[in-house]
Amino acid sequence: MLMEARVSPSGTFDNSARDYRHIEVQPAAAALGAEVAGVRLPDLSDEAFAEFQDALWRHKVLFLRHQNLTHAEHEAFAARLGPFAIDAYTQGTGGHRNVHPIIKEANHTSKAVFGSGWHTDSPFLAEPPSVTMLRAVDIPPYGGDTVWANTALAFRFLSPVYQDMLRPLKVHMSAAANYATQAKLAGKALPFSSDQQKDEALEGRLHPLVRRHPETEEEALYLDEVYAIGIGGMTQEESWPIIDFLRRHITQHAFTFRLRWEAGMVAMWDNRATLHLGPNDYDGFRREMYRTTTAGTAPV
Repeated sequence: MLMEARVSPSGTFDNSARDYRHIEVQPAAAALGAEVAGVRLPDLSDEAFAEFQDALWRHKVLFLRHQNLTHAEHEAFAARLGPFAIDAYTQGTGGHRNVHPIIKEANHTSKAVFGSGWHTDSPFLAEPPSVTMLRAVDIPPYGGDTVWANTALAFRFLSPVYQDMLRPLKVHMSAAANYATQAKLAGKALPFSSDQQKDEALEGRLHPLVRRHPETEEEALYLDEVYAIGIGGMTQEESWPIIDFLRRHITQHAFTFRLRWEAGMVAMWDNRATLHLGPNDYDGFRREMYRTTTAGTAPV
């Protein structure tokens, strides 16, 4: 049978900004992502913060320049988004338990770095994080970008028949494969914040492969190339073609947005409707970032 050449997704891409009264939002790509300009996060009024949250659910990724937050300011703003999530990998930074360092020194080279594959944060938890907030302190002169993909848009561009097939399925999310890969390539095992966290991460969880967003009611694909290791009730041979197709479908360029970091910049994203990655393309340069994660609920 003659196979058709793959074509780019086409149809309605609506990442337009709403008309807010207290913040200025500028879309950064067709699929997702927007810049919030002219404000500093610690100064947002309650009214501005409500608009900010609405913009985050709509655009799925927001970024702001010239923030230059301290650890305390970072932690305080993240607390406005909701309770902090459990972090499986670190114990935070000095005096700020919920602010987690992501640092690669200029003299460190490795084929495996934290976050270098397409993933959603900690999906092996019973209640994975909702929002991740990341701030840049020291960035390479080039490289070290972050890229996101819109998993709700990717689901919408599947055929109705394929959507119906996916809705009842559960995906097995586990850190087991990533743990083994990191240990092999980096020569050391992934760090976990406790033995209990390690056991839970490696065992993983079954979550809906199509999840419904608790704020927007959007349906979104929930799987990735780092943590998705199977589909409940299926053999590996049965589940892998589905997982492989979906992870390639989600990460098509049409569904993505790439951010070039600047020192002092802050970005945050909705893990319930996005995947992200940070390419390992800056050996020889230092990159210093800090992360917080907001608690989520069990995917439904």
